[in-house]
Amino acid sequence: MANFTEIFETRKNDSRWNTSYPLSPVDWNIYRVPEELSFSEEEELSFYIHIPFCKKLCSFCEYTRMLCPSVKLQDQYVDTLKHDVFTFMEKYPSIKLCGLDVGGGTPTVLSDKSFENLMSLCSSAMSALTISDSFTPSIEATFETLTAQKVDLLTSAGFKRVSLGIQSTSSEVLSCNHRDSPDLEYMKKSISMLHDKGVCIVNLDMMYGLKGQSIDSFRKDMQTLKYLQPEQVTIYELRTNMIKEQVHMSKDELYDAYSFLYHSLLDLGYHARFGQNTFSKSSNDIGVSSYLRERMMNAGSYKGFGISAQSMSRNGISYNVGKLKTSFKDLLESKTFAEEYVYHLPPKELAAKYIAIGAYNGSFSLKRLSELLGCDARTYYSGQLDFCLSRGYIEIFGNRVAVTPSGFKYYGALFSLFYST
Repeated sequence: MANFTEIFETRKNDSRWNTSYPLSPVDWNIYRVPEELSFSEEEELSFYIHIPFCKKLCSFCEYTRMLCPSVKLQDQYVDTLKHDVFTFMEKYPSIKLCGLDVGGGTPTVLSDKSFENLMSLCSSAMSALTISDSFTPSIEATFETLTAQKVDLLTSAGFKRVSLGIQSTSSEVLSCNHRDSPDLEYMKKSISMLHDKGVCIVNLDMMYGLKGQSIDSFRKDMQTLKYLQPEQVTIYELRTNMIKEQVHMSKDELYDAYSFLYHSLLDLGYHARFGQNTFSKSSNDIGVSSYLRERMMNAGSYKGFGISAQSMSRNGISYNVGKLKTSFKDLLESKTFAEEYVYHLPPKELAAKYIAIGAYNGSFSLKRLSELLGCDARTYYSGQLDFCLSRGYIEIFGNRVAVTPSGFKYYGALFSLFYST
């Protein structure tokens, strides 16, 4: 029988335990298979399209990205995306689309022509498939790459949510993390332009745990958010293990940072449960796109397109070419971004991956876990649940487990108790 007290105490100050799972790709080597990931059992899923290009490379980014290449290579990349998306839809024409996110990288760094082609691709996909009632497509951008023409193109394609990464409003913090600081009035005018052209939801991505951050810099962030008034705010903790960087804040400091940001955002009129990293002005949503909502709340299946993009179905998980590479230039002219790493996962691993994703929301569904495991999750995780409940680290509302404020301090160690051994 597992000693959950010992496991928890060993892991609670270990920065490796956060929302990343598995800790190393080799952990899944025994599940790797040579065939494609099957979606034949899926009735509905989401699409994710990855654009790995950026105007400038930030030191804190853990995602696959590179400096924006020539227009010719941009066009080739979008053409390959188009090939892969339409090939998938031809194979699975009857699926219902629950979400569509375009991320990166910085999708809006593309040339006008390449971006227009990308939006045409998205529009065609949305038109060709059945769309769920709660479908909310979203695209990532930065203030410095957003133009009126690109906003016209993305709204015409059907995007009503735009997520803008600013991470911090402190020029000192941004400078030491290789990021530029946008002008406050420019940001305000850009958000007004988005609203005027039909974007209903503007989300701003913030981070904590960055080099140089302090309560004073967070206070400045809150003053900026109060002025800009985005509909949604997301606050990400820096996962230092993902970029092999030294830890800049202790667990106590990270907890204090989150607590300050959480209470400050509530004071500004946002809604969220403690331990959740997404905030919304509306009490009727959790502050994310439908793609992320389905992933975090329901372990929804998704198909990823582009270099290194991840996919998940009830059969397992796959990663497209480029996942473990450090340079991607040789892939830009590929005719397809095929799956390179495909893992046919047993129920316990699918459940563990869902719990890790759910950690962003600070919760997971016991009902959905029971479906993934093929048995009652309360029984399967009885030891973990009893330990966490006895310590006051979690609460159970109906079929949902949610982390408490005391449990959130060491959320990585807490959620890892439910991972596969």
